Amino acid sequence: MLKKGTKLYSIINRKCPHCHEGEFLVSRNPYDLSVVGDLLKECSVCHRKYEPEPGFYYGGMYVSYALAVAQSVAVYIAVGVLVPSSSQTTRLFWVLGALVVLAPVLYAWSKALWANLFIPYKGVQRLPGEDEKWIAR
Repeated sequence: MLKKGTKLYSIINRKCPHCHEGEFLVSRNPYDLSVVGDLLKECSVCHRKYEPEPGFYYGGMYVSYALAVAQSVAVYIAVGVLVPSSSQTTRLFWVLGALVVLAPVLYAWSKALWANLFIPYKGVQRLPGEDEKWIAR
């Protein structure tokens, strides 16, 4: 399930959506706040570009929002089940705390997920007639 060539492998490991080998983000650590969410220009292994057009990753904001909502609902329900006597305020603080702590991870995963929605796995070798918008120059 989590082997190279699957979209889930690329998303979770934040690898190149083209070849699943090169790094996708500038830093492997999502908590390196000086470069959080910054993408490399191209893959160091297959040398394909990560951004086919300017503004390509704006759609990742919607993915980030969906991940944050899913996380918030999960934390709210988990606190309600694990501590049934907790107040609404306590649950709200747990939700906000989880959002603050996991925001960099959600941001990194949202970009990787967005890229994998639109960029198919191609492997390391260039394919004949491959679309030029992905080739780094």
